[in-house]
Formats: sequence, structure tokens, C-alpha cells
Amino acid sequence: MASLETLHASSSRCLAGAHTAMRPSMRQSRQSPRRRPQSGHVLAQLTSAGQETGTAVAEPGLAGVPTPVSRTPFVDANEQTILNTNPNRVGLGDFTRNDGGPPRFMCPIVPGATPSVPRDQLPYLIYLPGIDGTGLAAYKQFPALCRNFQFEALTMPPHDRTWFPGLLEQVEHFLEERVAEFPPERPVYLLGESFGGILALAVATARPDLVDRVILVNPATSYPNSIWPTLGPLLPRVPQSVYDAVPIALAPVLGNPLSLAAAGIDRSLPLQEQAAGFVQGVTNLIPQLGALTSILPPATLAWKLRLLAEGCRYMEGRFGEVQARVLLLIGDSDLLIPSKEEGERLEKLLPRCVVKVLGGRSHAMLQEAGFDIMGELESEGFYTIRRNTSTPVTRRSRDRFGTSNAIDLPTPVELENLAGRSLSWLKRLTSPVFFSRDASGSVQRGLAGIPRTKPLLFVGNHQTYALDIGLLVEGILKETGILPRGLAHPVIFSGAGNSNFGSFMQTFGAVKVGPSSFFRLLRAGEAVLLYPGGAREAYKNKGEEYKLFWTEEPEFVRVAARFGATIVPIAAVGCEDSVEMLLDAPELRSLPFVGDRITQTAMRIPQARRGIKANGTEDEMFIAPLSVPKPPERFYFSFGEAIVTSKEDANNPQRVRELYSQTKAALEGDIAWLLRHRQRDPYRHLSRRLLYETFNRGQQAPTFPLPPATSVRR
Repeated sequence: MASLETLHASSSRCLAGAHTAMRPSMRQSRQSPRRRPQSGHVLAQLTSAGQETGTAVAEPGLAGVPTPVSRTPFVDANEQTILNTNPNRVGLGDFTRNDGGPPRFMCPIVPGATPSVPRDQLPYLIYLPGIDGTGLAAYKQFPALCRNFQFEALTMPPHDRTWFPGLLEQVEHFLEERVAEFPPERPVYLLGESFGGILALAVATARPDLVDRVILVNPATSYPNSIWPTLGPLLPRVPQSVYDAVPIALAPVLGNPLSLAAAGIDRSLPLQEQAAGFVQGVTNLIPQLGALTSILPPATLAWKLRLLAEGCRYMEGRFGEVQARVLLLIGDSDLLIPSKEEGERLEKLLPRCVVKVLGGRSHAMLQEAGFDIMGELESEGFYTIRRNTSTPVTRRSRDRFGTSNAIDLPTPVELENLAGRSLSWLKRLTSPVFFSRDASGSVQRGLAGIPRTKPLLFVGNHQTYALDIGLLVEGILKETGILPRGLAHPVIFSGAGNSNFGSFMQTFGAVKVGPSSFFRLLRAGEAVLLYPGGAREAYKNKGEEYKLFWTEEPEFVRVAARFGATIVPIAAVGCEDSVEMLLDAPELRSLPFVGDRITQTAMRIPQARRGIKANGTEDEMFIAPLSVPKPPERFYFSFGEAIVTSKEDANNPQRVRELYSQTKAALEGDIAWLLRHRQRDPYRHLSRRLLYETFNRGQQAPTFPLPPATSVRR
């Protein structure tokens, strides 16, 4: 097996060690009707002995042998192979000749890159390559990947003619067999570069149960918006002598030649030796670029361009279905495709996408000097050895976010970064303060008083516009590790609301409010966040500040008691003092000319409590008051004393009503407690608070002193 050093020094050898014989996958999975090969293209099947059966039809005008879909060989390079005195070597030549084989997976083993723990205890990662198909474009990242993942890579021989649905199915089948061997808490990653980014997104869309995290490097989803749909088809038609020179001519477009040549230099060496290494890198770069014409002969290039277009068509309209967390690494100097603009587009389309634009990086950033993919993953908190889910999982689920199934929690760094991107301005302006009560009723700063046993039911008061929810959820998760799964108004899931807010809510566990969602969450042992006042309480009228609008039905208490959930009231104040209401809902509905339209629009919005009288007086309608902002007040949250329920309580209507009244009274009492004591906070108002925190380099301003323990009760 060739080492990394050998690969860097010569384009004729590659990294992958392998068994001499390839083995087909063990079983064939069911094929989803949506992913069947396109009509007119009969894809060959592979028997368990690895022989083709059936008839294969090639795309007209393209040379090469169509390849089977349903079973994917695996090139297994294990430790024993590497330790043999005469290990098998796989060179670029093995990938460029027409071996009649289908796409396959290889397991690169890098000498000296042995992980500190057994590979089966590491996260699992599959690398999906660009149109070169060798799986070797990222070889300079292989040592780090091998140390931190059980790492395997897809390779596609140049003469393979598998259609995009076939490639998708092959990766699915291979991944399904792999993941079946893993415990459900083991993370599964896809790393897709260029064309591989399209394929990675397609796999994540088709099989959300198999993919937890996706890393995209300059994904080619921007191909239709580049020059290549026009220019690309012309390249295979040029004379061979001209075609052979294309890679050299395109070198500045593919990547930064100086950075590519300097990638293998040891910066700890003396300058003279570094200079010699750079010259050697330039010398090696030319034959490596020239090898592209062998990897991508004219007919293969024409086929790969069609694959790019086909993959982009497949993903059209499907980006919103990607449930996995996505880290999108973009080179702002990518001259091959408009990656920078595509990053902005995908950030809006993918529900859980973090974009990182890397200055000076090109399309081939994985091969450039100084680029460290593990460094990027760790800086974004995207690397984790174990899935941390909202409740323990025993199996993988196709449906996660937006449902009552367990979801993956963000890593601490991800949470910090997400809060920084989404909540930093609000946190800066409101400087939220948290209090909690322990079992004795004593108040303390922070959330140490929250019980850690689940199921938990957090019951809160909606403030106007519910602007404080993000801060509340982030604060609970950061300090306790508990994710409160919000029961959100249907408008968030209908598209009628703010899509960014809806994605944020789903990412942090929100589900559509309803009896079945509430029941399933508590049954699964989750922590649930409920606002019994609903939209009526979030969109109050004038003069209704901090008033509760609960129905008279104590049903949520009965369901909580059925599962022995602990109820924790959460009082919140500050938000309602930060807006000046100009027109409330009744005034908006009574406006001439537009009032009827406002009412009709509100009636078309899905209702959370249609037909139920809020507070026994009026129906819930989703009409936001017209307000203007005021200098924001400080936000305060008080977590009340835990209210314990039991299964026996659920069968006692009188006890259920007592618990309901106790919860409501505790919440109203804590609201009054916060309103009273915040008067003693010297930094309640914005100007003085900002001044303190600015001059103290972001340190949070102190708040009011807690009263003596003997007088903390309401």
C-alpha cells in the first residue's frame, strides 16, 4: 500500500490498501418507488458472486459499460493487510482502466494515523467525491479523517455509467448495511465535495434515518448557474491534443496552484528545505493535473456533466427535506462554480445549515496548503463521538425534527455558535436573568433548582410576540443539558409564519401543539414546554400585560399526571414592557376598509384551539397587535417550585383540578414576584445596563439582590 508521502510524490500511486478480492454487499434492500431508475434505462443487477445479470442500456452517444446498481463491492483495507510484508497497492492506474466494475467503497488506512480508540468506537464517515470519481481528491485530509472516524470512501471507475438514481441507491444500500451494525447513538457523517455534495444531500434526503450530519465542500448544486452547462459539453469535442492540455489550462480555476504545490511542505523545516519542497510540489503538480485526462477522458467527462445536471434536478425542491445538520464549507475564491453565492442560497433552503466561508480558498480547498478539515469541524462544534439525543434512543428514526421523536441535541460549541448567530442581538439588548426555586421554595440565581428527572412539563406565560422563547430554551439547554420540547402554534409549520423562526424552533425540538404530540412527548420521557394561554396570550390587547388567558379545562394536567410528569411553572417578564402597542386585535379588526380583510386572513390561519373559548370569553385568532419598539427592558425568568404528580392523580378529577389551580397560582405569584423585585435592579433599564456591560468587556450586569431566605416565598 502506498503511503501519503508516496501519493504526494507521484500521481501514479494512491493511498488505498485493499484485499486482493472484493466482496459484494451482503443483502439487497427494498427499493423505494421514488428512487427507481428512470424509465428507459434498465440497470444491470449483480449476483452474489459478483457477476452481471440482465440487460444494461447505455445512454446514447456515450461510450462505456453501464454498471449494476443493487450491490456495491467493498474494497476493505484492514490493519492486517497493511501489516503484511507485501501489502496490496492500488494506484491511479487501477482507477483509470475500464475494469468493468461498478462504483465501490474503499477503506483507506494511513500508516501512522491510527486512532487512539478502536475504529468501531469512532463516528462513521463516508467521503463522496467530485466528478473525478477516484475518492482521492481529499487524500491530504485522509490522515486526520482516519484518526477521528471510521472512514470509507466511494470510488467510481472512469468508464462506469451508473445513473444518478443508481448511485443514490448504491450509497443507500451500502450505508444501510453499515449502519445496521452500529448502536443507534453512533454518529453517521457524509462528506461530499463538489458533485459528492449533491449526492450527499440526496442520500440525506432519501434516508434521514441513516445520516446524522453532512459536511459539504463547495457543493456543485450551483452547477446550473455556472458556465459549465454551456461550456462543458464543448470540451469532449475538441481534438485530443487540445483536450490533454485542458487540465493545465484550468489549473488556476480548479485551485490555487501555489497553495496546491505547497500543501505537503513541513513548516517546521529550515527555509531552504521548505523551498526545495515547494519546487518538488510544483514538479509533482503538473503530472497530477495531467492525470485528469486519464481519469476523465472525453466520453467520461460528458457523462459526468450529465450526472451533475441529473443530480441538481433530483435535489430541486428537496432541500427542505434534509433533516441532518449540515456544515457548508465554501471557498470564496472558487472560480469553477459560484460557490459563495450558492452558500447563501443553501443557508436559506437547508433547515439546519451552518455556512462557513473560507477566505482565499478555491474549489480544491481539500488539497490546499494549510487547510485542516478536522480543525474546521472542531471550531464549529461539528465533530462528536456520540449522538446526544433529547431522550435515549433504541433505534434510528426517519422522522426527527418537527415530530415527537427524539432529536439530536447540538454540541456545546454548536449551541454557543447558534445562539451567537440567532440570539446575540437579543441577548445583548435584554441581558436575561434566570432564577429558580428548590424543593424548599428558596430562590437562587441560575437553574440549579430545576429537577433533572423526566418527564418534565414546563408551563409558562406567553409575553407579547413571544420574543423571549429562544432565550428561554437556550438558557435551559445550556445550563442543564435538558431540551424543553416546545408545543408550537400550527402557523410555524404551515409556512404562514417566519420560516427562519420555524426552522429554529424545529431545530430546538418544537412540534405542532396538539393532544397527540403532547401525549407522545410525555410518554417518551421528554421535557415539554407548554403555554396554555396560546396565541391569545401572545397577542394580548391593551391593558392586559402579564395576564394569563388559560381555558378552564385542566386537560394538560391530567395528561401530565398520567405519566407522572413533574410540573415546573416558568414566569417571564420584561418583554411586554419593551413594546408600545398602537392598535390591538379588536381595533385592527374594526378598521375601515382593511378590518374585514385582516379578520378573513386570520381565519385562514390554522388554529391551535379552534372552537375553544380562551378564558371563556373569545375565540383564539392569530392577529398580531400593531406595536412599535421601546428601549428594551431586562428579561427575567423565574422557575417555580416543582409540582409533583402521580398516575393516581390522573384518575382523580378533583385532584387534577387542584393541581391545575396550584400551577396557575404559582405562575401568577412568580410573575408578581419578578415585577416587584425588578424595581430594585439598578441595571433594569437599557442605557445603564449597556454602559456597564460595554466597559466590563461583555460581562453581564448584576441584578437585584435576592431577599433573605425567610422572605423569598410569594
